[in-house]
Amino acid sequence: MTLTIGSVLLLSVVSLAIGRFIYPTMDISRGAEAVTNITTTIVGALVGFIGGRATGRMEANGNNK
Repeated sequence: MTLTIGSVLLLSVVSLAIGRFIYPTMDISRGAEAVTNITTTIVGALVGFIGGRATGRMEANGNNK
C-alpha cells in the first residue's frame, strides 16, 4: 500500500515537472493542489496515529497526569 501511494505521488510530481518543462505555459495548479492534498492527508494521519499510540502507552503505564 505504501509503495503504491509513494509511487503514484512520485510519478505525479515527475509528470507535472516534465509537463511544465516541455510546455512552460501549462497550468499545473490543479495537479499540484491534488499532490498537496494527498500529502497533507497522509501527514495528518501519521501524526494522529503516533499521537494515539503515545497517549495509549502513557495510559497503559499509568503516566496520565
